[in-house]
Formats: sequence, C-alpha cells, structure tokens
Amino acid sequence: MYIHWDTQLPALASSYLRWKHSKEEIHSASLDGHFFHVTVIKTYEHILNFAIPQLPDEPANVALLRHGFLGCSPVEPSVAVDLATLELYHRLRRRHPQLSIQTITKTLCDLHHVTYHHCYRDQFSIAFDAYLNILRHIRSRVSEALGHDAVKAHEKCPCCTYMLKDEVQLVPSILVTQDGNNSSKRIASVGSVDEREFTSTYFLSREDVDKFKDEVKHRQHTTHHNSAPEQQKKALDIYEVTGMFASACRHGFIIKACEMVRSGELAKYPLVIVDYILGNFGEDVGLGYDVGCTFGEIDLRLRICVNSFHGYAHNRLCQVQHHPLYLAGFGLEDLETMERVFSSTNASARIIRYATRYHWKQALDMQFSQWDMDKYQELSKFLLNNYRQALNTINEYSPVVTKMTQSLGIDEDTIESWIAEEYQFLLNLKEEPEEKILACSYVQALNDRKIADHKWNQVSEIFRHTPIAHDIDYSQVAKQTARIEAARRTALQALLINVRAVGDLEEKLGIAETWTEANPDYISTMEYMRSHKFRRVLDNLQRLVVQRLFELSKANMAGTGYKLRMHIGKAIKTRSKAIQSALAEYNELALSMQPPAPHLEWNDIVNYGFISEFELLKLAYSQHPEILSKPWTVPGNREVATKFFKILRAREEIVRLNVEVCCLRTAISDGDARLRSCISRLRDSDLDLSAEIEEIRRDHLRVDAVHQSLVGFSGKRGRGIHVNLDMDSDLDLTPIAEAEEITRIHDEVNGTAEDDDIAANDELNDTMVQFGDFLENVALHSD
Repeated sequence: MYIHWDTQLPALASSYLRWKHSKEEIHSASLDGHFFHVTVIKTYEHILNFAIPQLPDEPANVALLRHGFLGCSPVEPSVAVDLATLELYHRLRRRHPQLSIQTITKTLCDLHHVTYHHCYRDQFSIAFDAYLNILRHIRSRVSEALGHDAVKAHEKCPCCTYMLKDEVQLVPSILVTQDGNNSSKRIASVGSVDEREFTSTYFLSREDVDKFKDEVKHRQHTTHHNSAPEQQKKALDIYEVTGMFASACRHGFIIKACEMVRSGELAKYPLVIVDYILGNFGEDVGLGYDVGCTFGEIDLRLRICVNSFHGYAHNRLCQVQHHPLYLAGFGLEDLETMERVFSSTNASARIIRYATRYHWKQALDMQFSQWDMDKYQELSKFLLNNYRQALNTINEYSPVVTKMTQSLGIDEDTIESWIAEEYQFLLNLKEEPEEKILACSYVQALNDRKIADHKWNQVSEIFRHTPIAHDIDYSQVAKQTARIEAARRTALQALLINVRAVGDLEEKLGIAETWTEANPDYISTMEYMRSHKFRRVLDNLQRLVVQRLFELSKANMAGTGYKLRMHIGKAIKTRSKAIQSALAEYNELALSMQPPAPHLEWNDIVNYGFISEFELLKLAYSQHPEILSKPWTVPGNREVATKFFKILRAREEIVRLNVEVCCLRTAISDGDARLRSCISRLRDSDLDLSAEIEEIRRDHLRVDAVHQSLVGFSGKRGRGIHVNLDMDSDLDLTPIAEAEEITRIHDEVNGTAEDDDIAANDELNDTMVQFGDFLENVALHSD
C-alpha cells in the first residue's frame, strides 16, 4: 500500500496545489467521463455515495484532490476525508500534541452521530499520513525552487547562522545546548508490521550514532544508567526507544536529535551531536551540557560549560571552572533550553509510546517543526527581553559593586583574581594523608577499647556480686549463670578484639606509648574527627537541599502528570522535614567548632545561591582554616563578586545581542528578496508553486512585521551584508532605507501598499524610523 502512495506523491502534490490555488478551474472542469463514488468525511457532516469524476488514466486520489478530498486508500478508495478537516487536525495536533488520531476520530463520530469503530481510526490515520507526505513533498519543491539544500537544515536560526560581513567577532560564535530525555519512549513489541522509515531533517540516523559506539569504549565514559539496579534494566527491556537526545541553539531552534535505542544516556549520543555541530558550525561554539564538566574531558574541541541551573548542584571547583557565570563570552544565557524543549515534547509522550517507529518520529518531527516556528515568531521578543535584562543588571548592580571596590580599595581586576585564587586553592587540595586516616582509626580504636573495657568490668562486677541463695532452684540458677557467662564471654571477646586493633595500629604508626586523653596528638586528632563529622553533616544537608530544589523544579514543570505531581509533593514535604532535622543537627554541632561555625536558618539554605557556599563552609573547618582570612571567603564580598560577574556577562550579552539583531534584520530583508525573486521567476513556469511561495511570503511578512516594530536596542542601525552575497548576485539585495523597509512590510501585511509616498515625505519618514526601528540607538550607560 505504501509503495502506491509513494509513486503517486508528485501527482498528488500537484493536484493539491491546483485545488488550493486555482479553485476556479475545478468548478469549470468538464464532468464528462468515468465516475466513482465515495463516502466523504467532513468536519460536521458525512456524505454517502458522493460522485467523483475521473479522467482516463488518472489516479483516484488525484481526482479526489481536485474536489478537496483525500482517500483512505491509494488505489480504490471508498472513503475520503475533506482536506479542510485534515488541515484542521494538522493544526490542532501541532498546537496540542496530546490530541491523538483516535481522539479526533471519536470526535468526528460524535459530530456525525455515528458509533465509533476502530477501523475509522485506521482510515483517518492513512489519509492523514498521505496528507502530511503531500505537504512535505511540497516543502521540498519550495526549498528546491529557493535553492535551499536539506543539508543546510541547520541554518534555521538567523541570529546564530546568518553571517554578515564586517560584523563583530563573537567568542564563542554561537551558544548551543544538548541533553537527553527519557520520556519519549516507544514500546518494542508494537508496530513491527509497518516497516516504513520516516526521513526527518531533525533526526540523525542510527547508523550515524553507532559510528561512535567504539569511541565510548576507548574513552571509557561512564553513564548514569549503567549503574541502575538489575530489575530496572530488565524493566526497560520492553522499550526499543528509551528516549531521545537533542540539541538546540540558545534561541530555542532545534539543531539535531537522535533516538536512544535500548540504553540510557550513553556517550555516543552527545558525541554524534557534537560531531554534527563541529561539522556545520565550526569549533568556536559554546556548548552547555548538564554533565559538561566530565564530557569536556572527552571532547576538548568546544568551549563546554555546565548549564546554569544544573551547575549550582555541582561542587565549587566545578562551578568556578564550568559555570557560565564565570566563563567569558557566555553572556547571561542559562543554557537550560533543552529543559524547555522537553517540557513541550513530554506532552506527546503518551500517544507515541505505543506508536510505530514511523509515527513516533513523525510526531516528534511535527512537534519540532511547530516549536521552531514559534521560536522564530518569539525571536525578537527573546532579544528584547534579554537586552532589557542586561541593562537592568548593569544599572542595578553597578552601584553596589562600585561601593564595595571603593570601601576595600580594590579594582575590578582584583575581584576577577578572587575566582582564580579560589580555583587554584580548590585545585591544590589533596586527599587526606594516610597517616591522618590511621590516626583517626587509632583514636577510634582507643575509644572502642575504653568502651569494651568498661563493658567487661561491668559484667564482671555483676558476676562477682551475684548472691548465693540457700533455697537453691537449680534450673533458675543455671539459666542465670549461663546468661552471665555469655555476657562475660562476649565482653571479653570485644575487649580482646579492640586490644588487638589498638596494638596493630600502634605498630603501624610506630607509637611506643599508648596515647592518653591528655596527649596532644590525641587532642588534635579528636578535633580533626569532630570537623570530619561536621563535614558529613554538611554533606547530608547539601544533598537534601539539592534534592528539594530539583523536586520543586519538576513539580512546576509543564506536562507533569497528576500522580507524579502528587508523588513529588509528598517527597517535598518529607524532604522539608528532613532538612529541618539536618539543619538542627548542624547548628548543634556548629557551636562546638573552633571557631564556632555560622548559625544557619531555613531561608539561608533553600536557595540556589547558597549551594556554592556548602563546599567553602566544609573547607573552612577542615585542614585549611586559614582560608577564612581570605577576602573572597567573606559572604558579603562573595555576594558582591557574584553581582560583578553578572555585570561582566551582561556587557557581553549586549555585544552579542547587537550582532544578533543585525543578523535578524538582514535575514528578514534578504529572505523576502529571495522569495520575491523566486515568485517572479516561477509565474511563467509553475503558477501553482509560485502561488504557494507567495502564501509562504505573506506568512513571513506577518511574523516579520512583529520583529520590525520592536524598539529598545542599540548597536548598528540598518541591515548588514551577508558573507555570501556574491553567490546571490542575481537577487536585488541592495540595502533598503529604514523607513522604506518598515513601511513596505507593514503595508503588504495590511494590503495597503502605496508606491513611494512615505519615502518621499522626509518628515514622516523620520517619524516612521523612530517608531518602527527596533535598532534605536540607546546609550548603554553614562560612561
């Protein structure tokens, strides 16, 4: 059946375009010739025995398309679905991925007062598949007419990929992020009959992924799922696809994705994505990955960081190395884009879990396509919001930083050196020496021996003072004597074990005289052990806080089901009680530290910023108490230093945004010029395709008008010149005056284009520039 659809696809696409753009020809067509009858399914009605005229040697579905229908069979359809109904479901499905084929079929049955049968779902599914293939075929014809190549599918984000001549060189040139998601699973036992392979520009093939399977062994990269319990691994065996691994640019446009097949997040998945990024964007790329600190050891060709939110859960050494706050060139970007992408794709997880491999990929391809369209429409809003955030950060934090630098008599370079000094200190930390570990064991053995000796004396005392009764009850005395003897033997064995342990450790450490509680070595070791316990308490508190932050994030994530939300809610409640207990234990122990550790309250620890302080607090009460004298350990200084680095990143963000705004403006202008040129070229050779591209252009103009009307940016005014302008020498890409460009786009969207009236009026021209130009020249700050 599928082969018949494929062979007819070019003819079906042409017939669809004629129906869509030349409807007057349909009604004037001759009805002479062969007729066949079908049941037509529309949104609000169904028509039985609808007569369809068919020309000689004309496929049945071509004839149906001339009347706005598409059959549920490729050769001899008996049921046809209205194209308007198919397009309605297509749009609903893109906007609401949970809307399954079965749901829309049952809805149509309700509207038509027909009892639902599963065959109706199959018929609608076949017609919908054919309809989507027709749309994809038309898109490929449009791309071919415009001179686009599917290989250049990565050039979807104009801000990242539309390179201009003489633009400021950004380092990194673009920012991207990648991550895995295990919600989009697919059951292995379903869909084996459907052997079709869905070709998507978003997904890399399994063969491409497996090229890196040996690379994993060579580099011995471990994964989170390899250490899962055996029963969990067996539970995952029911899935063929256990999720997907995807990447996107900082503006949200999907770059590439791949299936995770019968495995967890293996290293071959990020490696194949990175290989694609290197091949298409070069090596000057900033990559955000939640395990970027370890992945960077595998692939050193990119500038890799840990996503902002995930980074706060890593230790301090990792943060000063890999957190975007401390990395030049990353701006204010949090690189948590994939979390937002997966929050959207999780909506379709329920309906694709039992789908065929073809429909699994088809559904995600459709969702990615709509996601990219939405991200393009929101692109100027993204740029504007980031610009305002950067300006607000500079204006709000600059006075605070200036005040601190003046009070301490330091400059900005000194603050930057604090991070370098902290990094070097953390890097130079070594593991505890073996002598220190043995000394702790020795003191612990002495304490255990003391306890065992006390227990032995206690039991012996009981034995010696057991009274001898004159009225002897031999059975009772025997039982009592056996209990006492058992206790004595146990106490004696414990004492001998501890005596032997103390002797072995004294021999190992070369101690000639047993330490007493007054011995200086004993005292120092006891203090060290107390600080060790203090660090363990802090470790537990840190673990509980991090878990709570992640649970709160998941609880507020869109697409989280009711049961999971309730489970997380209970976990948060339980975790809060555990944190309260751990906090009380910490504060009790903090008083015994020398000097006393700071008292902590609930509000101090349940926020992202304090996570980085745990590591510093542990080190301050370890073998390096001298760091408390460093200025970068003072909480107030550290808070201001964080604001200083945010100012640095905000300045970088403004530079990046100025470049991206110019790229967007130029891409809009050049893209419209290419569309106009293509439409003009096709009017004589392919009128229907020309009309389709004209419709695409109108959609672009509608969205681009939103971009053109925003204000609030500074930087280079006007559009730039693409680096490959010579390759498009046949296009008229001469830079257009600001007012002419804005006026033309707004007028074409509203259908009120006038020749050169606005351009001729200089005063009105200046007004339109001030109103519509979102590249308005605004001073960043007074200096």
